[in-house]
Amino acid sequence: MKRRINGILAAIALLLVVLVLFGTAYEQVARRRERARFRQVGRSVDIGGRSLNIFCSGEGSPTVIFESDALTPGYSWVYIQREIARTTRACWYDRAGYGWSDPGPAPHTSVANAADLHELLLRGSVKAPFVLAGDRFGSLDVRVFGSRYPEEVAGMVLVDPVLESEERMGMAGRVPFHLGYPPDFVLRVSSGIGLMRLMAHTRPESATPHGLTLDEQATLAGLEHEPKMRAAFLAEQGFMTSLAEVRTAGAVGSHSWPEMVLTGSDRRARADEPESVIRSVREMVRVLRHE
Repeated sequence: MKRRINGILAAIALLLVVLVLFGTAYEQVARRRERARFRQVGRSVDIGGRSLNIFCSGEGSPTVIFESDALTPGYSWVYIQREIARTTRACWYDRAGYGWSDPGPAPHTSVANAADLHELLLRGSVKAPFVLAGDRFGSLDVRVFGSRYPEEVAGMVLVDPVLESEERMGMAGRVPFHLGYPPDFVLRVSSGIGLMRLMAHTRPESATPHGLTLDEQATLAGLEHEPKMRAAFLAEQGFMTSLAEVRTAGAVGSHSWPEMVLTGSDRRARADEPESVIRSVREMVRVLRHE
């Protein structure tokens, strides 16, 4: 009986090894195919041992910086950014692990995201003053950015922002990053052996933003289903910590810069009615230019 149990355990261990090797090979092949299919839009900027992707166009001041929602690459702003770039400098970027950016250490809270963005803009020679436009969970990051670097902020546009009084945190707090290194290690290993890719296929389809070409829609859909973005999202699961960081940043409307907040009927403005976001950002730019 003991030999039989040992034999079964050895067979299970061998099967696990084979599955891990197969999953690793499958993941590497899939990543090469994705890199060939989805050519980078933007440029990589080294922020100290890892790089973030940023795309800018247009001329003028202030510069508009777009911050995306959770599980949403910066590329989702491509139509809105293109329209804003007709009147001023405008940029979208990929947070750590999203789109064409390298992953960052977990947990990656709003303070970490704000520090990444500041370093990206500094090293990427993107000049202040900035109008920060944050979508949903991205609103936490831009508000923390404003509290840490107030001299660089000219205004904010918050699209359906997550407020510190709200309780819509989803998976918040379920990843035990308070244990230290192991959860981060598990995320990276799961991504490396293909488990994150399997999970990505179970994600429901999101609404396609208005104004994108067929090629842009395909690129956005591909980026949204990349497993590394799901790992990056899990690394951001310190939402409760981010809320605490936002509380110390000050309430909406309490700062020296003007702020616009789109809520209610504009709740799905990014996907269904981007024109409302475009109008608000343009109005903010006009106010700041005293036009």
